[in-house]
Amino acid sequence: MTESSRALGRGGHYVEAGRNGVWGERLLAYAICSAMAIAWTLLAGKDVPWDALHYHVYAGYSVFNERLMVDLFPAGTLTYLNPYSHVPLYLMVHAGWPSIMIGVSFAILQSVMLWMTWELARIVCRGQTGSSPGIVVWAAVALALLNPVFLQELGSSFNDLTTGAFALGGYVALARAFFGGRLQLVALGGALLGVASALKLSNATFALLPAIPMVVGCVSTPRQRVRALLTFALCAVIAMMAVTAPWAMQLDRAFGNPFFPMLDGLFRASDVTAPKSHSASSPWQLLGQFIAGMRDLRFLPSSFTEALARPFDMLSARRLIHTEPAAPDLRYAGLTVLAMLSVVAWAVRRSWKSGYTATGSQSDRIYVCLAISFAASWVSWLSISGNSRYFLPMASIAGVLLVVGLYRFLAPAPQRILIYALTVMLGVQAVFLWQTRDLRWAPQAWGGQWLQVSVPLRLQREPQLYLPLDLQSQSFLLSWLAPGSAFLGVSSGIEPDGFVGSRARALIDANLSRLRMLKLVNEVDSDGKPALLSPANIDYPLRRFGLEVDPKDCEYIKYKGNPDVIEHAGPRAGSRDEVQLYACRVLPGGRLSPGELVSKRIADQVLDNVEGACPELFDQHRRGSSIRSGNIWRRAYSGDLALWVSDGGLIRFEDLIRGGGDRVVIGRIDDWLSAPLKLNCWRKGGRAYVELVQTSREAR
Repeated sequence: MTESSRALGRGGHYVEAGRNGVWGERLLAYAICSAMAIAWTLLAGKDVPWDALHYHVYAGYSVFNERLMVDLFPAGTLTYLNPYSHVPLYLMVHAGWPSIMIGVSFAILQSVMLWMTWELARIVCRGQTGSSPGIVVWAAVALALLNPVFLQELGSSFNDLTTGAFALGGYVALARAFFGGRLQLVALGGALLGVASALKLSNATFALLPAIPMVVGCVSTPRQRVRALLTFALCAVIAMMAVTAPWAMQLDRAFGNPFFPMLDGLFRASDVTAPKSHSASSPWQLLGQFIAGMRDLRFLPSSFTEALARPFDMLSARRLIHTEPAAPDLRYAGLTVLAMLSVVAWAVRRSWKSGYTATGSQSDRIYVCLAISFAASWVSWLSISGNSRYFLPMASIAGVLLVVGLYRFLAPAPQRILIYALTVMLGVQAVFLWQTRDLRWAPQAWGGQWLQVSVPLRLQREPQLYLPLDLQSQSFLLSWLAPGSAFLGVSSGIEPDGFVGSRARALIDANLSRLRMLKLVNEVDSDGKPALLSPANIDYPLRRFGLEVDPKDCEYIKYKGNPDVIEHAGPRAGSRDEVQLYACRVLPGGRLSPGELVSKRIADQVLDNVEGACPELFDQHRRGSSIRSGNIWRRAYSGDLALWVSDGGLIRFEDLIRGGGDRVVIGRIDDWLSAPLKLNCWRKGGRAYVELVQTSREAR
């Protein structure tokens, strides 16, 4: 053997040893990330949020059980979104796993977000020698873990983390493509982001489309950029179609619309329960209305000034700033301040003609392209959603940009300065978390099954068509009810007429002898038994379909859940973590009285006029029909605003979430019928305001 061949042999051995060392480091990092996720989950306790009970379990159940022709809006409009990301929850619950095993399993699956954060940080801060400073990489992971929105979902059934892991993995692949411009990695990035978008639509808007700067930046010539863009787009589309097509074909067979109930106007004139807006005369107008309908006004800035201040508002430990619970987060304010300081430092260094950088040129390009992608996503997010639950992949990227940016900014200084800065930053974020009490949506103690349900034997043996009368669908109960049972979501706003209404009527007619309603028990007597049911206060959704409640034939379903549903309870009412449901028989015979029909027509006309006078708040989600609730006719908008007409003739407005119980009177029925009044409508700090403009006629 020659000397050169022996040298080559030794070189190959060193390369192989290096690869083994990298994989050993990677596996150790993954294990540490998963261990931290498991530890937090066990410490925080079980979380069974509203979404898990009334959507997530049913979504997984529907994958393995043909339900599209059996149920109708059993979990509201969410029923028809892609259900595949909820399969793990259903399989574990159906198999009877103990709750602690389910929580740990979710923690492991969701810790992949931390794995991908570790990978991305290593790439972005890679130096010219090919190594990455461990303190920077692990600081980025720690900041991702200390994200309060991340911790609120960790170990629960929310799919933002599991689908977000695919999106973040796509960015890791694209970042790796900068080293060598390999189109295989661009293709992988497109496929991963396509899968993430198919499983959760928000990933398409806030992760897939903003990735384009990364695709363009990973190669250097115009021809290569065109090839990279085409490769990325093709792989993303193929992945989206592969994941979406099976469910879309089922929707098309059941409803004649592969996107049902979205874009239903493209396929038919429908009465779908989605909010109704102005009529559209072309597919492009319908598509524009669909995009506008995606906007969630609850968390959107009310002005450009509020948008600029949003990173600093997110430092506050108040609820309803960028998600429902309190979730103080410094990464966005820190990134904003760092960007401003970097601009100043760049200007100073340029004037001194200093070109010092701490990392290699490829890492510089990755950082710049990643920052552009994040900025594009941030603008899109603040324009459409503002809800941080849908921004988790980009939140991890923000943490990487902040930590690596700080490392680059402090590169000329001694390393201990960087260590101090990172320690202070992580310490402050930890203090923010310590001040936060909303780190579980619906906390429960570990023990027993994930869902603890008690169903009467009669309902386990006799199949029924259930008609829930609350916003809570109770659809998770299908696995505990008799085979052949079904759900019809009459409380989701289904009108008796039109395409969906005819489907509902056909379902009711086929099950007239086995109808039952479901209604939350809000009042419990001192002996722990539900208070006597008063059908007149709850049966409007049934009477629209010619049905009525038989209060003499009621069963009671119990499950462990949120006790806040109980409004009045006696001193010895028993456990307050138990939810009870009326399951009473429903019979043909109910109907709306002539007086109710007249008052509904008047209420609809009045509230239509109110919506027209206040397009700033209601134009995007015009409801079209009012619902009877007690002694009022009511319309709700996106779950946070409400208008109603009382039998006393007053029209009121309320911001249900941020209004603090304030109910604003905006006129009387006669005033709105004679001539529409003028309203001032605006949002400030997230809260909606409506003010009646006094006219000379009213002053008299």
